[in-house]
This record gives sequence, C-alpha cells and structure tokens, in this order.
Amino acid sequence: MSKDMDIEQAAQATMTTTSIEVKAEPVTVAEPTATITVVAAAAAAATNGDSSGKAAEEQKQQAATATTITTITEQVQPTVAAAVESTASKGNNKSNMDPTLINFKVLYVLTQLCGLTMIVLVGTWIGQHFGGLGGTDNPKQEFNWHPLFMTIGFIYLYGNSILVYRGFRTTRKKTLKLTHAGIHMAAFVLTVIALKTVFDSHNLVDPPIPNMYSLHSWLGLSAVIIFCLQYVAGFMAFLVPGMRENYKIALMPLHIYFGLFGFVLAIASAVMGLTEKAIFAIPNYSKLPSAGVLANIIGVLYVVFGGLVVYLATEPSYKRKPIPEDTALLTANGNE
Repeated sequence: MSKDMDIEQAAQATMTTTSIEVKAEPVTVAEPTATITVVAAAAAAATNGDSSGKAAEEQKQQAATATTITTITEQVQPTVAAAVESTASKGNNKSNMDPTLINFKVLYVLTQLCGLTMIVLVGTWIGQHFGGLGGTDNPKQEFNWHPLFMTIGFIYLYGNSILVYRGFRTTRKKTLKLTHAGIHMAAFVLTVIALKTVFDSHNLVDPPIPNMYSLHSWLGLSAVIIFCLQYVAGFMAFLVPGMRENYKIALMPLHIYFGLFGFVLAIASAVMGLTEKAIFAIPNYSKLPSAGVLANIIGVLYVVFGGLVVYLATEPSYKRKPIPEDTALLTANGNE
C-alpha cells in the first residue's frame, strides 16, 4: 500500500507541475509582448513626431535652396545661351557657308595663283633667255620691259580690276568703285610705259624697224584704245557726281560688256605677241628649246587666266549682293 500511495503522490505532483508550467507559459509570453508593443508604439510615435519636425525643416531648407538655384539659373542662363550661340555660329560658319561662295573662293584663289605664276615666268623668260632689262642705250633689252609690263598691267591688273566687286563682296560699293578706278589707273600707267619701250626698240635701232605692221600691234592698240575709252566713260558716269541715275543704268551693261571685250582682246593680243617674239628671237623654235617651251607655257597661262576671269565675272550666282551700307549710301546721296 505504501508503494501505491507513493506512485499516486508522484503522479499528482507531475500533473501539478505540468499544469503550472502550462499556465505560466501564457503569462510569461504575454507580458513581454505587451510591453514590447507599448514601447514600440511609443517609440514609433516619438519617431513620427521627430521625423515630421525634421521633414518640415528639410522642406523649408529645400524650398530656400530651390529658390537660390532658380535665381542663379535665371542670371546665368542668358550668358550661357549667348556664349553657346556665339560658339555655334563661329563653329558653323564654314559648315553653313553657301557652296556657291566656296566654289567662287576656290576659283578666285586659283586665278590669283595663275596670274602670279604668269608674271614670274615672264620675268624668268626675259631674264634667262633675252638678257634681262635695259634702257634706251640698248633697245633690244629695253624691249623686254614691254612683255613684262603688259603682263603685269594689261593682263593681271586689268583682270583683277574686273573681279574687284566680286572678290571683295563685303566691302562698301563706294570703296570698291575707287579701288576699281585705282587699279585701272595703275594698269594704264604700266601700259603706256610698255608701249613706249616697244616703239623705242623699233625706232632706236639701226636700221629702224617698221611700226604697226603686224596683227599683234593692231589688236593690241585696239585693246588699249577701248581700255582708255572705258576708263574715261566709267569715271565720268560712276565717280563724278551729277550723272542722272537713268543714264547710269543705261550705261552699265555697255560698260561691263566692253570691259570684258577689251580684256579678251588684250589676252588675244598678248598670245600673238608672245608667238611673234618666239618665232623671231628663239633659234630653232620648231624643235622646242627651253625658251620655246617656257614661251608656250606662258601663253597657256594667259589663256587660263583670261578664261577664269571671264567666268568669275559673268557667272550669275557669283554676283555681289548689296549690303546695308550700300542701301544707306544710295538713300543718302540719291545718285550713287
């Protein structure tokens, strides 16, 4: 019996312990959970309160910063836009340039190179093969001034005076008129000297050489006469004040035509004179010695230079467009 009672007491003790543990579990777990929940809620409330205050301050700071940035942007934007526009315009000047104007500039430079080469070769030709330059005491060498001055004045300067309006298209028209007349005057002076030297070379030798018998001399003198008449008519009509505007308009096409006609006649006369000199003065010209080859190259350059000048002066797309200064000058003077 004592054993049975011990077993019963042990079973009751075990049940009591189990029930206590089961009952204690909810109490032990529930109290910390509630505490944590309350603490978490309090912490969340405190955090929300702090964050809302900080958020308000941050919003104020952001608003002030945005206002400052906007002000600086408004101040800097015009300057930046102007700088960008200036840089873009400079960078795009060449890329946006009219292809027609680019072609004109290329051909204009080629014309100048051709003309300068022509002058250098004429100087080399008379220096190496005909004894250079001389005065009246040596008529043969005095003659050498004639091809040199005719090449410089009556071909190169004459051609450039024709192209001055298109070559310097951004210059005021009044300035271009004076430059046109000035270049023509320089060409006229050199032409007169060249004519004197050729007449001296014929008249001062013994026996004298007849004058004005060749086709070269006829066409050459005709070109000089046309040149002089052109100069006088153009000076009186377009530079001297008082000419009526309708007379200027009527005279302009004739002035342009006879200017080009005289220039082409000068080129033709120069080629004839060069051939005449080569035939008379170069031994065995038919075998093409160095002097003969150089003479032929000079003649080709005469023709190329003349062709380029005429093309640049007559191509409609290369014509100089009026600039505002021209309009203001016409309005002010009325007879420009």
